[in-house]
Amino acid sequence: MLYKVMIVDDEPIIRFGLSSCVNWEQEGLSLVGEAANGEAALSMIKEQAVDILITDIRMPLMDGLELTRQVKAILPNIKVILISSYSDFEFAREAVKLGVVVDYLLKPTMEPLDLIRILHNCKHRLDEEELRYQKEDRFEHEEYKHRMLLFESKLKSYLDHTAEELDWKPDWLQSTLVIAVWKYDVPEAPSDLPRMVLLESMKERLNSLCAQGLAFISSNDEIVQILADRNGSASSEIQTYHQQIIGSGGPSFSLGISPTIHSFGSVRDALNWAHLALESSFFHGKGRCYLGRIPAQHDTESIDKRDELQQAQRVLRDQFSRSFASTNREQCMEIFEEYVLQWSNPYYKRQDVIEEGRSLIMMSGSHHFKQHTEDAMHSMMNKLTAIEHSPTLESLVSYVRKELRRLWEPDQFLIASDDVGGTHTIQLALSYIQDNYRREISLQEVADYVHMSKNYFSEQFKKRTGFNFIDFVIRLRIHCAKHLLETTSLRIIDIGQQSGFNSPKHFLKLFKRMVHATPGEYREQLAKGIIPL
Repeated sequence: MLYKVMIVDDEPIIRFGLSSCVNWEQEGLSLVGEAANGEAALSMIKEQAVDILITDIRMPLMDGLELTRQVKAILPNIKVILISSYSDFEFAREAVKLGVVVDYLLKPTMEPLDLIRILHNCKHRLDEEELRYQKEDRFEHEEYKHRMLLFESKLKSYLDHTAEELDWKPDWLQSTLVIAVWKYDVPEAPSDLPRMVLLESMKERLNSLCAQGLAFISSNDEIVQILADRNGSASSEIQTYHQQIIGSGGPSFSLGISPTIHSFGSVRDALNWAHLALESSFFHGKGRCYLGRIPAQHDTESIDKRDELQQAQRVLRDQFSRSFASTNREQCMEIFEEYVLQWSNPYYKRQDVIEEGRSLIMMSGSHHFKQHTEDAMHSMMNKLTAIEHSPTLESLVSYVRKELRRLWEPDQFLIASDDVGGTHTIQLALSYIQDNYRREISLQEVADYVHMSKNYFSEQFKKRTGFNFIDFVIRLRIHCAKHLLETTSLRIIDIGQQSGFNSPKHFLKLFKRMVHATPGEYREQLAKGIIPL
């Protein structure tokens, strides 16, 4: 490292003598300027910082002591060598007390070796300070990095509503903020190590692009990015990052971006708005950016339209079930096409479409439960999972349409039931169970829904599905738990609750009995690349 030196003296012969008596580059120094007085020197230093200042004490306009004081205010670590005559000797000695003056030279007696010796001393002090600063910077960097790791963990808990307050936040979080959710467009797979490596790499890339921001992998295997929006450009910056990644042939991500929020207290709302924006990728295409908006409060018109739409869908679902029960292929498919047209309605959310798709598959599969019951249940679960994983509305509609058409093939031909009403009733019951099994649901509740007595419904359900009601519900819940273990990093206790089990102990017992492994063992097998039976 070459330290920069400036010489200041009102006598040209002194300046020449000082500049020519040292091989600057050989000494690890660079002479960057000369000045005839303190004012000129100060102006030059403001334009270009120096490390070592060699200055006479007595000069016109601004003397060397005043120059030293003012330069110290600008460059606290500068090293100063004073040049004085015998009459200034006491001034020079006092100036050493300023802290930045290393030594002084007397004009009548100074020699090149004296100057080189003092320059070496200056360099030694500068080297020591640089080493100390580097150590301090590394320590501060590691300390900050550690604090950010703790903050990231606590922030995840805060966003998941499992923690109420954060005891520390980086300063940039005090400004206006924007949140983005990055969703990798490749479907998830059990024990997908390359996927996790890619997400980690993407997270690090986003963190390196912006100093005033944080990106982390959420429990849903999405990358959540929080960015300071000090100049109102955070949203456009995020979109630029996305374009750069896509344009460079990088992995495909869909992106939901929240509106700007003006305080950290709204960060949970902003995350929800970003997720709502991200849902648009299901309806309108992957690999794009979608800008979120703040939902209107108490939007009565939207609620009414949504209720109206759901009522119309219930009527169509009933018609679909009756036509399927009577094996009226043409009518069944016509109703299906009318039914799915509504899924692109702006009042529909992705989960609404998935639940309705699962309900149709559940109803259509009711004819096959009696034969090879466990195999039929396993096949049904695989179909429900496939719908859950559908990346787009188009792919979901295509999958359900294909499955329905397959049921009309010669080897799958459905024979009309001699009790169409009963078959239709069980189909509607299956659809209702599918929609509600993740909460507390009883046999009586479902029997009431299909207008049957409890005992008669229980008999018909067993007759047409091969399962007792409670066994069927438990199998759905276990399937849901397996799906969450495969595709999320949620805690096992949370997975049990989300799958419909109120008691963790009951969940663990039933999971072990039916899967022949605990939830933890099941997840470990997936992590090792073992596909559990």
